[in-house]
Amino acid sequence: MTILVPARHRARPRAGADALDVALVNLMPDAAFEESERQFVGLVRAGAGKLPVRISHYAMTETPRRDDVSAIVRARYDDISKLEAHRPDALVVTGTEPRCATLPEEDIWERLSALLRWAEGNGVSIFSSCLASHAALLALDGVERRPLRAKLSGVFGQWVHPRDPITRGVEHVVCPHSRLNEVPVETLELRGYRVLVGSPEVGWTVAVREAAGITMLMQGHPEYDDVTLLREYRRDVRRFLEGTQDTYPPTPVGYLDADGTGMLELFRLAATCPAAGPSLMESFPFHLCAEHICADWKGPMERLVGNWLQEVARRSAARRSR
Repeated sequence: MTILVPARHRARPRAGADALDVALVNLMPDAAFEESERQFVGLVRAGAGKLPVRISHYAMTETPRRDDVSAIVRARYDDISKLEAHRPDALVVTGTEPRCATLPEEDIWERLSALLRWAEGNGVSIFSSCLASHAALLALDGVERRPLRAKLSGVFGQWVHPRDPITRGVEHVVCPHSRLNEVPVETLELRGYRVLVGSPEVGWTVAVREAAGITMLMQGHPEYDDVTLLREYRRDVRRFLEGTQDTYPPTPVGYLDADGTGMLELFRLAATCPAAGPSLMESFPFHLCAEHICADWKGPMERLVGNWLQEVARRSAARRSR
């Protein structure tokens, strides 16, 4: 059971048998703001199953946004500054598209890093995705991400560490990745993280460290809908044709079947001709390719998040009973 309550209209849940209190911090830009809210709320709801979970919404409300997105923020989001008084059981932090070469150059860095340090220092469990996970490693452990030679894009099969509470009931994982940076596995392990899911192609996907709370970092995108990766690819192709991106994006691997991949390859050949321009995007085969998505990551990702929620709930119940 999941209860969705606008943050400004929600009183702090009572102790005992009440719902697990989860705060969603949405960092996404306007184009993906609502979609990311829906994706993360859906992931938490599906993972929670019968576990009562109460979700409230937070953002950096000073961020300039389109009028329609600003209206959404005003209607159902509180500023992250309210979290200190709220003190939820768990913090879910979305990723966002990187704009700068280093994290401290990002507009959100100061407030995001302070929020992550506050959460860890106050026993609030953290679940973060992609850029937010790299931000957590820098803010909490002083670990800098490093750039990849080329964008990592696709859906990758993963090994799963057995006999861990977070991986209980999960034998095989595939997960979308879409990123330009990484943090090496060895670096995480030296900082006390358990790397639970990974592969040679992606390094790590899920890493966990326990203290007063349980921090679960995901370097991939467990929240993605089936077409999100295709939509990002189309965006990057458009940027290439408009001249705002220097290189043509790599085709997502392990994502489409042979026919779908073939369609993207034919479009790439046309798009990289000297005469190609932005108008070519009118013929991008988005809907045709969407029919050839062959990867499904939802079940295992929901189980991993559900196991994390169960562990957070167990700790929260123990803390309240003292």
